[in-house]
Amino acid sequence: MQLRAAIVTFLKGAAMGTADIVPGVSGGTIALIAGIYDRLVGAIAELHPSPLLHLLRPYDAAERAAFAEAWQEMDITFLLVLGSGMVTAVIVLSQLIPIALEEYRALTGAFFVGLIAASVVLIGRDVPWTRVRTALALGAVALVVLVATITVNLADPSIAFVFAAGAIAISAMLLPGLSGALLLLILGQYEYLLDQLDALLSALAGVATGSDSIADVVEPGAVVVAFLSGAVLGVLTLGRVVDRALERDRATTIAVLVGLMAGGLYPPGRMAVNSATGSLTQAAAAVVIAVVGAVVVTAFDYVTHDLDYV
Repeated sequence: MQLRAAIVTFLKGAAMGTADIVPGVSGGTIALIAGIYDRLVGAIAELHPSPLLHLLRPYDAAERAAFAEAWQEMDITFLLVLGSGMVTAVIVLSQLIPIALEEYRALTGAFFVGLIAASVVLIGRDVPWTRVRTALALGAVALVVLVATITVNLADPSIAFVFAAGAIAISAMLLPGLSGALLLLILGQYEYLLDQLDALLSALAGVATGSDSIADVVEPGAVVVAFLSGAVLGVLTLGRVVDRALERDRATTIAVLVGLMAGGLYPPGRMAVNSATGSLTQAAAAVVIAVVGAVVVTAFDYVTHDLDYV
């Protein structure tokens, strides 16, 4: 992978990570707009552990060559660079995004309404729409709105439930329009997992400085590991399903994804409306912020649509 492509892929991963931590916004939407959705799904669908067997005989040139070939086929370099960007964004913004949502909730919601609306237009314009595809897209809109209205509150969840939440929430990375953070909100795990991540990072920093012990890492670490393990299972399972759907009927699959994205307007839109003070100044600011969000996505698409990520 060339340096420019690596840098932009890292930044796109960071954008996906940022989106996935905000309720109502999907990292999959960013992947679609960024032009890496098909490659991401295809790479995930190719993942399997058998190439690791080649590492058992590192002294054998043929085994090393076979491992290198498998590495290329599974697009591991791309996944590592993209994943590094996502992890970096999640770690940094898990401290910042909740503040924005708390202090500027209405304006933050308006910004993401603009972002998602532009995404729907940019992706939907290339779909050869038929009655069936339109009906499926509308069904997808209804599904997302229905899911967004469900509220489940579970305090002190079990490790098994956290594992399941990870498997469910990671679907947002592969299904644009579905927000991983929103799914965690629905499952009652959003704030809990942010708290556990913060506790883990604080404990690790404490261990490094000598103010905390390894024991302080165990509890939040177990929760984070359980969530990530569930996410891995979800990625490996759903990745193959989406990849096959794209291969069989790309246009219809994208039409459904556009519907999911359009339905994804509901959560941040509701957030913006419910948090509004009713003042004309705030309403005007919300409109401007929404337009800014749309412009950002449109500019992002314009700048990156011709880049070959190889």
